[in-house]
Amino acid sequence: MQHLKTKQYGPVKAFELGYHWPGLPTFTVHIYYIDGLLIDTGQYNCRQTVLSLFKQMPLQQIALTHWHEDHIGNVSTLYNHFHPVVFAHPLTAEKVRQGFDVMLYEKYFFGKIRPQDIPMQMLPEVIQTSKYSFVPIYTPGHSDDHHVYLEPNEGWLFSGDLFVSQRIKVFRKGENIWQQIDSLKRVLVEDFDKVFCAHNPQVEFGRKSLERKLDYFESFTEQVCFWYNQGYKTAEIIQKMALKDKRMINLMTGYDVSVHWMVGSVIKHLPVQL
Repeated sequence: MQHLKTKQYGPVKAFELGYHWPGLPTFTVHIYYIDGLLIDTGQYNCRQTVLSLFKQMPLQQIALTHWHEDHIGNVSTLYNHFHPVVFAHPLTAEKVRQGFDVMLYEKYFFGKIRPQDIPMQMLPEVIQTSKYSFVPIYTPGHSDDHHVYLEPNEGWLFSGDLFVSQRIKVFRKGENIWQQIDSLKRVLVEDFDKVFCAHNPQVEFGRKSLERKLDYFESFTEQVCFWYNQGYKTAEIIQKMALKDKRMINLMTGYDVSVHWMVGSVIKHLPVQL
């Protein structure tokens, strides 16, 4: 079953998408529409729902935050029907064009990713709509191509997966916590108050939510470094910090998502920081 919940934040429309068997979805994705621009396209499993939305609204431009399957899943479907201009980082565009394998849990939640051979443009300094200006800001860490989009005049930050939660408990394999810290700092010098997250919108206390996540990450890395400098390894540090290794998540994701990768990211990329 395809789940859709529409939310309105002033002129910004948010569409919460999910795919599930009968009952509530366990994982949802938000895509945002404003003045003819769509930020991200949602998961392929929800393609019929997404397609039906834009039969009723003009779709002139698409901006992708990064290449992960829950963000680029419908870009080809939307382009083939409505022919919007699609903006993407070169790595995002390469992943979209070539397609990529997804794990079993990703295929269930999001759908299979096929090569999508459509024209895409590099991200400009500003994406302009008739009423608004969106500035792409490079924010790697969650992925190497990750960007957020800032509307400085309105104080809006469309944050992709930069936020997600104030206290992240697990990492996807390949994430870089040090880069995420730098990305949070880079964004927090800007003026905004509403954070339109792809999974957890923070429209009332958006800046404070990002500040709290930064504080949490800095405290987390400090603790991991302390135990690492005492000679402990990843599994031992998890025990020392009383972190919960969520076995159900490990099992469901084939160990692609785990607290192990979060602690390991601190250690793996530590020499870069010294």
